Formats: sequence, C-alpha cells, structure tokens
Amino acid sequence: MKRLVLPALFALAATGCMHSAAARIEPAEEAGKCELVQTLMRERVAQQLLTDLMADGRDGPSQVLVFVRRPEEAMLERLFVGGEPECGGPNYKVVQGITQDAVVFFLQPRGDGYIYDAQRAAPDELSLGGEAKGAVTKSNGVWVASSI
Repeated sequence: MKRLVLPALFALAATGCMHSAAARIEPAEEAGKCELVQTLMRERVAQQLLTDLMADGRDGPSQVLVFVRRPEEAMLERLFVGGEPECGGPNYKVVQGITQDAVVFFLQPRGDGYIYDAQRAAPDELSLGGEAKGAVTKSNGVWVASSI
C-alpha cells in the first residue's frame, strides 16, 4: 500500500493538482489580514503589552503571533498562511512562530468580524487564550475595533 501512495502523490504534483498553501495566497487577502492586525495593535490592550515588552529591554521590534480559534470545529489555526508575513509597524512585526516573549492574539469569528483576546506569551508558555478583550468588525471596508 505504501508503495502506491508515493507514486500517486508524484503523479498529482506533476499534473498540477497538488499546490502548496503559499501558491493559493491572494496578495489582497494577506493585505486585509495585515490591516486587521494593525487595527488590533492600536488597541489599548495591545499597546500595553508592547510597552511591557519594551520595558523589559527587548532589542528590535516585538514579535506578534495571531491565531484564529474555531471552537465549534475544535480548531486553532494561524491567521497568516505560508512564510513570514510582511506585516508590522514601527515597534512590532508579525511572525509565524515566537522565539521570545511576544504579543499573541486569539481571534474568534463573530458576525462580520472577530472577538479577540490579546496576551503576552513566551514560546514555551503559550495558552489557548482567555476571555475576550474586544471586538473588530469590518465597516465600509475598514476594520474598526472596540474594547469589551
């Protein structure tokens, strides 16, 4: 059975039926995700977390990691697909994995936006998020955030 699986995968790849996740990413979609993160980073909770990280003497921009929680499907997935996103601000950058203390967002879809939790986390101390700290919705093509 194992002998048949590998040739079948090669055949699919050769005919173009097998694509990497990066090949399916639309630039406009990634830009919209970046706008969402930038909106979240302007919120009071995120600004306080960034201030705390900078007070600890971190060199360079702080790391930000963003997950989407789908409890009804028992799923947790990264917001950005593929390699490192080209998204950040003057004192932070979005990453796919943290190597030091960072700001971590957990978004949960609700209506035409998300409710979110933001927290400080270390690479070996990552939780699944806590209580909602706020919400973001898309209004007239622009992300708008509010605290809960």
